[in-house]
Amino acid sequence: MANYIFLSQSYSMPQKSIVAPTLSNDRFPWHPFTVFLGLLVLVYGSWFIAFWPGVLGEDSLAILREIENPSKHHSGKPDFWFAFVRLMYESTRRVEVPIAFQLTFTACVFARLLAWQWQHDLPKIAVVLLLLVCAAPQMVYFAGSLYPDGIYAVAATGLLFEIWRVVRANRVDFAGLAFITMTLPFAAFARPNGIVFLLPVVLAICWLRGLGRILLAAVTLLWIGLNAVADTGRQSTPTHGVLFPLAIYETANFLQPRPMKIWTPSPRVAPETIQLLQSHGIYEKVIEYYDPDYWDPLLFRADGPRVMSMPEADRDAIVKQFFTYNLWRNIPKFVGSRVNVFLVAALAQGGLPGHHYAPFILEQIDSHSIFRAWHWKKGESALFSLYEWSAKWRWLLWTPLIGVGLTLWATIAGWRQRDRALLLMAVPMAIQIGAIGFFSIAGEYRYLLPFFILPVAIVPAILRAGSPTNLSEELEII
Repeated sequence: MANYIFLSQSYSMPQKSIVAPTLSNDRFPWHPFTVFLGLLVLVYGSWFIAFWPGVLGEDSLAILREIENPSKHHSGKPDFWFAFVRLMYESTRRVEVPIAFQLTFTACVFARLLAWQWQHDLPKIAVVLLLLVCAAPQMVYFAGSLYPDGIYAVAATGLLFEIWRVVRANRVDFAGLAFITMTLPFAAFARPNGIVFLLPVVLAICWLRGLGRILLAAVTLLWIGLNAVADTGRQSTPTHGVLFPLAIYETANFLQPRPMKIWTPSPRVAPETIQLLQSHGIYEKVIEYYDPDYWDPLLFRADGPRVMSMPEADRDAIVKQFFTYNLWRNIPKFVGSRVNVFLVAALAQGGLPGHHYAPFILEQIDSHSIFRAWHWKKGESALFSLYEWSAKWRWLLWTPLIGVGLTLWATIAGWRQRDRALLLMAVPMAIQIGAIGFFSIAGEYRYLLPFFILPVAIVPAILRAGSPTNLSEELEII
């Protein structure tokens, strides 16, 4: 009888205030957050001082040149990334300012994820992920490089985690809303392929109700609007798109000499494609400058074919001929190329800007930054040795294949369990796997960096799949 009375009282509680609150004020795990943030700031800060002002490469040079002389230089980078770097760099002329922001941003997002795990009885998982992912040498390297890839990967991971929490609990708390506001623009707009991360946000908005729905929609619309006006005053920037690089890169692959000379009755490459390349005088160069791992020689080499110099109509013709003729007569060659490029990236066998390349970039721009301003020789030597040791074992320590495997696992598990929160985390990453595998034309590890970072979010999501999240869900189960 006593049990019956207790359950009756439980069911008599107002359902709207308990079962489906849309904006909550849950206790934020300030203590573990502060501890993890302090540890990460110590690690990232030491790296930053040792390798001041950070890692700079050719993409860094391109965006900085455009900021300094937009009428002459065009980086081809997304409007949001251009606006971010411009905001951080233009008034100070110090490249360390945007890099410092990236390091701080990364530390805050990771501290948030690790603190949640600590709060929800996953302390061992949190410590392992702190050591193997968050404080890994290549993670600090990318967070401290003036490239969008590091902050994009961290933001995407943080955003997916917060959306998972929102949909799982059917509510938005203040901490979740704050981190969604912080991560959404870098996840969705810092790289062209990030647009897919708007999908789980939109679905979460559709599934929520009340004030939480309104606030999440407002944040999303705000960033979409700001991104739309991010190119204000920016001249039209030519980009190479996605389809043409793939088409010309694989066409060069198909044209490679074959000593066996085993041909089908119809030519493997459309005669129209060959004639088009010959008309621009680049047919032989397209063959000569093909690299199985990178398309860069086809575009950037001064003595190469410079394929983007072709008129847009001719580039469109090559794309059309590729998808209607060339691809279908070279399926084995195409699949082999896709596997090769993906594995080159996954095993981190591609090129990376060096820690000591920054002076060559600084001397080409009007910057006030000073290379190695702190002169911390011992720290630089020790941290660089740690990075080099890690790089020797990069096939294992840097591997994104764990994140790839967990993505596929979570997608299947989410579908079987009808766990829409888990699916919102896994499906966008599964789409990324397909897109990178099919369209990538360079064996760049940075393209797969999100999958190295993803375990920080997806491991706790898998471990907590199907478990009740709070008192309201426990009452619903009763």
